[in-house]
Amino acid sequence: MPLTNAEVVARTLADEGVQYAFGLPGGEVVVLVDALRRAGIRFLLVGHEASAAFMADVTGQITGRPGVCVSTLGPGAANLTTGIASAYLERSPLLALTAQIPQDLYSSFTHQRLPLDRVFAGITKQSLVLDGVDTRAKVEAALRLATSGRPGPVHLALPGDVAAAAPRVSDTSSSTAGLASAAPRVPASGDRAADEARQALQEARRPLLLVGLGARPEDAPAVRHLLDVTHWPWMTTPKAKGIVSELHPRFLGVAGGMALDRVVLETLELSDLIVGIGFDPVECDKPWFVDRRIVNVSRWPTAEGAYRPIEIVGAIGAEVSALAAHLAPQPWPQPLVDERRRAILRSPAPAGPSPAEALSPLAALHALRSVLPEETVVAVDVGSHKLLAGQCWPTTVPHTFFVSNGLSSMGYGLPAAIAASLHFPGRPIAALIGDGGMLMMAHNLPLIASLRLPIVTVVFVDGSLSLIRLAQARRGLLPYGVDFPPPDFTRFASACGIEAARAESLDALKMHAARAVSMRVPCLLEIPVNLHDYEDLI
Repeated sequence: MPLTNAEVVARTLADEGVQYAFGLPGGEVVVLVDALRRAGIRFLLVGHEASAAFMADVTGQITGRPGVCVSTLGPGAANLTTGIASAYLERSPLLALTAQIPQDLYSSFTHQRLPLDRVFAGITKQSLVLDGVDTRAKVEAALRLATSGRPGPVHLALPGDVAAAAPRVSDTSSSTAGLASAAPRVPASGDRAADEARQALQEARRPLLLVGLGARPEDAPAVRHLLDVTHWPWMTTPKAKGIVSELHPRFLGVAGGMALDRVVLETLELSDLIVGIGFDPVECDKPWFVDRRIVNVSRWPTAEGAYRPIEIVGAIGAEVSALAAHLAPQPWPQPLVDERRRAILRSPAPAGPSPAEALSPLAALHALRSVLPEETVVAVDVGSHKLLAGQCWPTTVPHTFFVSNGLSSMGYGLPAAIAASLHFPGRPIAALIGDGGMLMMAHNLPLIASLRLPIVTVVFVDGSLSLIRLAQARRGLLPYGVDFPPPDFTRFASACGIEAARAESLDALKMHAARAVSMRVPCLLEIPVNLHDYEDLI
């Protein structure tokens, strides 16, 4: 019996090493979901399609292969868009598979009909409706496209009638019609760019290294060697935390809109040349990089608009090693390095009155860091606590800090922790979530419980969207539309089968976190924090 198109899609994914598909099925996609089962791909049911896309996003970041998310047509596909947009701006390879109205009904049947190719056009590298012709070749091309050049998401829609039908083979020379750009070649920068970069480095008196999201764990030895050769001070962006240990004596902070950003921007201004390693401006929430002299070693071109770096495009490790061979030490004055380090490592005092039971969020982070092992993988949601963690959570190991920074989307943290737990089964996993983000993504707790994923979920509870509240205050506005009564997250977690506790002291927080890690059980810790403590940091 011939295979169906759904079976061809599933088997192609399995042959390419896909282990998981995250999603929420509808009647129009059950044929594909069953084909995934029979192909040995584990389908994980989530409570909302956005979570599925976030999980696929982080899977792509960890494995380097496209993470896969699945939805039905109409509302299911629309719900994927936030997570797919995240993958687009986080530069993550992802394949989104959705249903679509049967081909023979599309022109006249309008119920749940959305032009999905247009819906996804602006947030994917390509969107294509499969027609049953050369299905395997098109899926293979989509997977290549997701990882080629600048990585990103690709969307394939599978109409219900096509899913259940046998594939057809085209009689044309091109088997990937509609995916003509399936494997675009990133042009090499050539000797001219390398010569310009070397000249800029020779002329610089105060170069500063900046490691960005394009750097991968395998690039770490070359980057560390470059720092050893040049004695440059350096920074990282949030997505590159851990490529070099932040305990390094010349580390000067995290660039990309985190806490103490004023200090970071001052340090950047002191340099006369930024040397980017995988730097991508998508992480920057301020345009400081425009009109700056920047040499960037990158896997893909990043120039856009007024941003025009001297860019060496290629394999980062090899290109960095080649640069290092031509460089001599160019240290900054040690007193200046010491002063800039003190500015970024300080621990400000609380800025406002605190209820007796509320903790300092910075002190809470330090307490957690003191008891969680160095190799703990931390997934951070968006909010004030993200800015604090991005700057103040020392990261020493690659692939141990995951955060949404290109899109900066609330709701990312808990799905990211789930994906990390699946792919790093032996490591401790922690999710740092604000109470607002937890309200968005609490549907993930039953999944964590059912899979017995040993995630320590820490919920920072201040009853407010504190980052927006702070923005209102700085504009002289009253807090409006940002405060809410937080529920009892511990009771909800317990109802889902997860151990839970409210930690109202730093000692209690450390005790509960250490116990959860040692017992390797799902755990939720609710900690009341003083939102005023963010004011001096953000």
